[in-house]
Amino acid sequence: MDDVTYIKMDVTMRGGRTRDALCANIAKLDGIIDQLLNTALVSVTNGDKASYELDTGQTKTKVEYTDITMVTNAIAKYETLRQFYANMLTPRMVRLIDGKNFRT
Repeated sequence: MDDVTYIKMDVTMRGGRTRDALCANIAKLDGIIDQLLNTALVSVTNGDKASYELDTGQTKTKVEYTDITMVTNAIAKYETLRQFYANMLTPRMVRLIDGKNFRT
């Protein structure tokens, strides 16, 4: 038992980010993803060139895509970023159980 180090950590730690701030970031990402999906739909119906404008209140963004794969790649990257923020909301915990507690 001398080789084991026990560290007590606060499971609510999220790298200095509050739950509300993380949820707000996820909501912003959901808005961007929805806009990209609409852009992809318009791009498919109108040809390969599409653009969208997004006004978040703090920044205005205008993006133009010339290929549908650019839109789908952007959606995949935003989904990955969204999942990154969602993972911060759930604490990572591991529970070690002695093998004698399992029935064989």
